[in-house]
Amino acid sequence: MKNVTITMPEQTLKKVRIAAASSGKSVSRYLTELVEERVGRPGDKRAALAAFLSGPLLDLTDENGNAPTRDQIYDR
Repeated sequence: MKNVTITMPEQTLKKVRIAAASSGKSVSRYLTELVEERVGRPGDKRAALAAFLSGPLLDLTDENGNAPTRDQIYDR
């Protein structure tokens, strides 16, 4: 874990402290969870990619089972 220093208005800090205490968490843990929700957890991208790659494949072949030619792909 790395330490981070942030600056915020006193009123905002009061609200954060109250919210953290209401959740039974330290301010550090509370803010960490908020940031993780916003930007994602480290494993989320890997899991999302795995889910995408495990999905159904696109059938790009024609009725004879042939893939499109380069000219067909880039038909203008």
